[in-house]
Amino acid sequence: MKHRIIASTLAIAATLASIPSEAAPVYRQTADSNPRVDVYQQSYTYAGIDMMSYSYSGTATDSGNSTRLTFGQRFEEFVSAETQLAIGDGAHEYSVGVYARGALPLGRLQIKGLVGFAASQFDNAGVVENVKSVSYGGGAELTLWRDWYFNADYMSYDESLDAINIGFGVRF
Repeated sequence: MKHRIIASTLAIAATLASIPSEAAPVYRQTADSNPRVDVYQQSYTYAGIDMMSYSYSGTATDSGNSTRLTFGQRFEEFVSAETQLAIGDGAHEYSVGVYARGALPLGRLQIKGLVGFAASQFDNAGVVENVKSVSYGGGAELTLWRDWYFNADYMSYDESLDAINIGFGVRF
């Protein structure tokens, strides 16, 4: 009996998972004529906001949270240009970066890698430290609904600043 219940549950779950979201009545409650961004074919612009949890180990050590804004333009299926601005707290005043981004779309998930240049400024008890360096990172984006996505990534802004970023964005 248990095997039949498990088999029936799996069959129902597989059937429901194979139904396109456009066919589900829950998604048809309101008229929705806005076009969706096709992450496989179209170039698009995107913007996001993230919570940045950073670790700094320059002339002094500091860790904390900052807010990161991300703006980008996708040119081809795999290539984008991206700009990031992080406004900090504590010793981290700001970080600005310009990146080339490669992405591998896998359905609702996109795996991404970034390489570029970043400049950061820190204020360590009145001593201002400016750091400029090659920057790199990697992460993933998961499409939540329509053109909205969840973002999680790791970035190394320079040899003394690393961050884990988690947030949301929109494609338009």
